[in-house]
Amino acid sequence: MDGSLEHGQILAAVAEVAAQALGFGRAFAGLLTPSPAATEPGQLNRGHLSEIWSTGFVGSGPQHMGVGPVSYAALMERGEVITYRATHDEGTPLGRGLSDLAPQVALIAPLRVRGQPLGVLYADSDRPEALRNGDAALLLELAEQAGLALGSAHRFAEATRQQRSESVLRELGQALSGKLHLADTLAELLQRCAALLGADAAALYTADPGGRTLSIHSALNLPSDWVLRVRVRPGSGVTGRAFAEGQRCECHDFPASGMPAASRHTRALLAAGTYPFRGVLGLPLTTRQGPFGVLTLYFTAPLTLDSADLQLADALAVQGGLAIDNALLFGEGQEREREAGALLGISGRLEHGLTRHDLTQVLRMMVETLGAGRGLLHIAGTATVGVGFPSALPDELDTLTGQLGRGPRPLPPRWVMAGAGSALLAPLRHGADVLGWLYADDPGTDPPPQATLRLSRRLCEHLADRLSRQQLAVALARSEASYRQLAESSHDAILTTDPLGRILYANPAARTLLTGERGGTLPPDASLLTWAADADQQALWQGLAAQVRGPAGSKSPIRTEVTVGEQRLEVQLGLLSGGTGGLLIMARDLSEHYRLLGQISQRGQELEAVALRRDELRTFLSLYTQAQEEERRRISRELHDETAQLLVAARRKLLRLEKQAPQAAPDITALADELSEIAAGVRRFARHLRPSVLDDLGLLPALEWLCAQARTPARLEVSGDEIRLSSVQEVTLFRLVGEALTNVDKHAGAASAAVRVTFSAQGIHTTVSDDGQGFDPAAAQALSAQGHLGLLGLRERAALAGGTLEVESLAGYGTQVRIWLPL
Repeated sequence: MDGSLEHGQILAAVAEVAAQALGFGRAFAGLLTPSPAATEPGQLNRGHLSEIWSTGFVGSGPQHMGVGPVSYAALMERGEVITYRATHDEGTPLGRGLSDLAPQVALIAPLRVRGQPLGVLYADSDRPEALRNGDAALLLELAEQAGLALGSAHRFAEATRQQRSESVLRELGQALSGKLHLADTLAELLQRCAALLGADAAALYTADPGGRTLSIHSALNLPSDWVLRVRVRPGSGVTGRAFAEGQRCECHDFPASGMPAASRHTRALLAAGTYPFRGVLGLPLTTRQGPFGVLTLYFTAPLTLDSADLQLADALAVQGGLAIDNALLFGEGQEREREAGALLGISGRLEHGLTRHDLTQVLRMMVETLGAGRGLLHIAGTATVGVGFPSALPDELDTLTGQLGRGPRPLPPRWVMAGAGSALLAPLRHGADVLGWLYADDPGTDPPPQATLRLSRRLCEHLADRLSRQQLAVALARSEASYRQLAESSHDAILTTDPLGRILYANPAARTLLTGERGGTLPPDASLLTWAADADQQALWQGLAAQVRGPAGSKSPIRTEVTVGEQRLEVQLGLLSGGTGGLLIMARDLSEHYRLLGQISQRGQELEAVALRRDELRTFLSLYTQAQEEERRRISRELHDETAQLLVAARRKLLRLEKQAPQAAPDITALADELSEIAAGVRRFARHLRPSVLDDLGLLPALEWLCAQARTPARLEVSGDEIRLSSVQEVTLFRLVGEALTNVDKHAGAASAAVRVTFSAQGIHTTVSDDGQGFDPAAAQALSAQGHLGLLGLRERAALAGGTLEVESLAGYGTQVRIWLPL
């Protein structure tokens, strides 16, 4: 055993030495097998021996041996040597375990390193007398020497493994350091890790946009349908747990473990019994920005990696994360360089114009920067240009406009234009305004990565900013031209000065005011003080300028009125923008203004006199109307109480004469009948002058009497609680309703009419409506202008009572007269 560092050589040698030293015919040394159900890497199976090296056996010797719990406790826990004698122990569990070897006597000693169990050393003989005193101690001594040798071998193996790990990591680091692009880095990492750990297949999973699932970014020795269909949810399965927890996750025999599958495709393979792998190892790849993905290794056999191998796998994952970080930094640097170049190019192209050629060149730079094949750039209200498309642009422009979102996004396949497999659409936004959009596509079917979307956002934001600035500059130029045009055409004097009062600009009105000539020319050295005719006026202007500039920095504009010669001017002074100290002066000649004010004042006085006269006329008309109504009432009562009664009395006298002169009876009767008709006519005339029902019974009975007297069938409708109006208002409403019904009888040709009275807390609403032929109100207004004052008189009478009267009519649809009188 001296000098040997291979545990196989050590075990073979100790078995041979034990057989010779004890004088036994056979011996073997075996190691405990790692447990397949171990919870930690390297945990041993207490009941099974493997890697058995033997001597003296017929054939190859025993290949597998079991160690019962009693024997294991005696050997490994207490460090005892077990002695077996067939004559004594044949029926025991130990005897049944050794029945295949059929020894007569046997010794079993533990192989341990620093108290840690490794295996057993066994020796037996078919001769009972071969077992002597001291053999057990000798075998234990040999086992201890073998344990020391195995410890040295183990330490050497660990050192060798450590050197190999360092060499592997160094080689991986050197290989990855030469890969600056992310795709090359991932491919190298995938191949190296699979080869170093002996995996049969491997896949590198990365998070999909949104982080809800993981998909395969690149794969080694995996079926294509596996790559396309597997989607892993974080937290489920080996890969999902490694990503969610950020720690290595392994499964020695995945189909037999009962661990839930992380994808539908995996579940389908397990259910069908066609899952091609058993051992699975998931290694999380983490960068400074957080979890990047998972490197998953697949083994067709159960996972046999020990703790050292798993530690190497962890180191490989850390090394891979660092390499990915470097590749990402390199990619970000390249992206920034491309972005900076593109931004400078966009700014340069749009510096002096916005021609179609400039937009095409800008689009070409954006397409190249994004790594796309074709592109479209649409500027609303300006142009749409394309790169990589035929001369005739596609017809889908309106459709793409309808697909715009708040930011860049991959387009669904149905919106991708013909000839491309994937595309992105990015809006050109400036604040809340959408100035246009960018479309870029590629023949590949992979959707644009997040880095490309972020780059497109920055490019579009820069382009939108440049476009908005250019549009603002154009708008400012137009505004300046418009303001200059307004200033040139203004009737007010507008001029600007420098801080010393020298005139920088004067519009035609200002030149006329300063020179006294229409559109006159100012001398080159013209100053604000040129406007002042004497020292007092110069002091006035200087004081105004000082007041505008303000001692406390208020610099607020002032407005005042000054007299220059015979002109009265309104002047406003303010500082020019930009902090130059210059002044902006606006002056307006108020001479005409004051003349107009005088005329307006005179005209106002005249209007007040007219209004006063009108009010006097209305008062007179109101008094006249009241007097007329009183006179009508007096005449009506005289006719009813005196004239009608005298006629009745005369008729009665005639009838008495009939008895005295029978020969004149016919003539007397005829004369009496005539007197009766005359009396009835007098009563009718008296009622029309002033119906007694209005004075005796009130408004509603009077209106009902009017409806009964009308030739057109009319009805009275009343709503609300009745309120008694003043006598003037009742007479006014009675007359208005009567005139309206008279007009229905004369002109409407109606089949029916209605008078609707509504009482409210504010007043009384009355509507007189008919179903007649109607009329054109505009034609009625024309008749009023010609002297037919029927409707005009009705409105005026309602106004005298403080109310209103409105007429609504349409030819063929009847007429409505609406009257409102306040309480």
